Amino acid sequence: MQYTPCNNQKIPDKVNLAYSGVKLTGGRLKTLFDNNISFLKRFDLDRMLYWFRVKAGKPAPGVPYGLGLNVFEGMLHGQTAGMFLMGAGTTLMWQEDATLHEMMNAIVDEIEACAEDDGYFMAIEKEKFNYREYPNYVRAWMNFGLLAAAAAGNEKAYGLVRRMGDWFNQCDCLSYVKDLELGFQGNLASTEVYRSPVGVPRDLEVAEKHYREEYWIDWLLAHDQRAIHAHLGNHPHGTLLTTLEGLLDTYRATGEEKLLNATLCAIEMYKDQWQHVGGGIVMCEGELRKPGCYFLDQKHIYNELCCTTFWMLLHQRLHLLDPDNAANFDEIEQSLYNILVASQVEDRGIHYLAYLEGCKDYRWVDRATCCVGTGTRMMAMVPQLLYSYTEKEIYVNLYADSEATLGDALIKVQSGMPYDGKVRIELTEAARPMDLKLRIPRWCANDVTVNGFTGKPGTYLTIPACAAGTVLEFELPFGWKSTLYHGVEEMVGKERWAVEYGPLLLVAAGRDGVPVKMDPQKPWEYLEPISNNRFRLNTSTCQEYLVYMDIDDEPFNAYPVVERPE
Repeated sequence: MQYTPCNNQKIPDKVNLAYSGVKLTGGRLKTLFDNNISFLKRFDLDRMLYWFRVKAGKPAPGVPYGLGLNVFEGMLHGQTAGMFLMGAGTTLMWQEDATLHEMMNAIVDEIEACAEDDGYFMAIEKEKFNYREYPNYVRAWMNFGLLAAAAAGNEKAYGLVRRMGDWFNQCDCLSYVKDLELGFQGNLASTEVYRSPVGVPRDLEVAEKHYREEYWIDWLLAHDQRAIHAHLGNHPHGTLLTTLEGLLDTYRATGEEKLLNATLCAIEMYKDQWQHVGGGIVMCEGELRKPGCYFLDQKHIYNELCCTTFWMLLHQRLHLLDPDNAANFDEIEQSLYNILVASQVEDRGIHYLAYLEGCKDYRWVDRATCCVGTGTRMMAMVPQLLYSYTEKEIYVNLYADSEATLGDALIKVQSGMPYDGKVRIELTEAARPMDLKLRIPRWCANDVTVNGFTGKPGTYLTIPACAAGTVLEFELPFGWKSTLYHGVEEMVGKERWAVEYGPLLLVAAGRDGVPVKMDPQKPWEYLEPISNNRFRLNTSTCQEYLVYMDIDDEPFNAYPVVERPE
């Protein structure tokens, strides 16, 4: 069965996504992609399958991930298998890897072998299914992972998803499922299956009947910030973003305009009060928050990677509906470099939180967190983000060394991104003239002209009727942006400023407490490039700014105190 997403839609997508045929050929994003493959291959099959085997009464060698811990696999048995399948299956859509393929198939085979006759396959007894996050978070992870495995060619995974979906769609806990811990995460678990090749109307019916919260949708439409930080019946979390993904899925399926409008209102609220410089989402869990709090120190948790990946996926969905709105990929690009790429620790781990002062967080040493699941999935999805297309158009959404077969067209891109804006595009094959739609990022310092056509920052520039053999060469001019800090950690009588260069967040090297001397509104006069990810501060002999994305283990401050030179 070929992977054909988005069945039964009343609102058709205006562009297509690629599900194969895109190859990264070099650059920073290829490093990200390759490291992700190596990281995934470090997982241990027996440890991931331990609880499935125990539940089925089979021998279970090894020690499960998170043994004795009251988090993730330690309390939510089976989530790590779903997590691994998300990353592995998505990777194999683009690039074959025999080891990864063998591991993916082995997990699917064992889940099938341990499943019950009625389709129930969770790694916990049915009597315990209605506990904590099993019907929602864990079910979502398993669905996402198995659907990714199916997209990578494992047909058996589709059958597992469908049979488990049929069991869930009539299970005893539906009447209270949304009121379980972080129950709103289950909405997307159902709509994602509905959109798949094995989706049935009952999947959408369950999402609408048992997860829809009308008061919450009304709060969104009213721009009521309680929708983000004071969800009723469940502690608030940034993963409410998954519910917005589910609302968009339902809008696409039914055409109910209210759901699209609610989603757009939510995005406005997040941007206004909950999005940090660099794109991270401040809203998380574990403590009370208020709009505009903008935590910085590590006494708080914020900028969780999961929230960023859901933010990216939400904007990818919006791109399908409104492809000429460049703001969607402006958001994706910002999150990609400053949060997702920044989270990767070579091929050894993935940061859970993107702290903006001190050092990056230590939780990369735990390979079985929720953020590892969403992180490996999103890193593997990068090839899909680069392009979208129709029969007559190709959208170049992100610039990276790559080549892609999109329908009957072949396109190749060479670029210095994200460190410089030089771009070369060659349409090497095309059965007919194609319009090339080039995103001119909002961070560009000025307009960009390509082959006599000029585009403004924050738009798509159309180069019409490009025939096979067309070559475009241009440069995206990196602009500077400074942001004055406002939030609960303001300092009386002092100003704290963040600096961005092109798509990249820059941070001052060193611990907080060391002021920076410069005019924060003219950083280009004070920061001199040493390399592609280091800048010297010319008012000091010992201070530098670093590209946050590339920092490993040294201290930094995204919002240092800035003193203006006399």
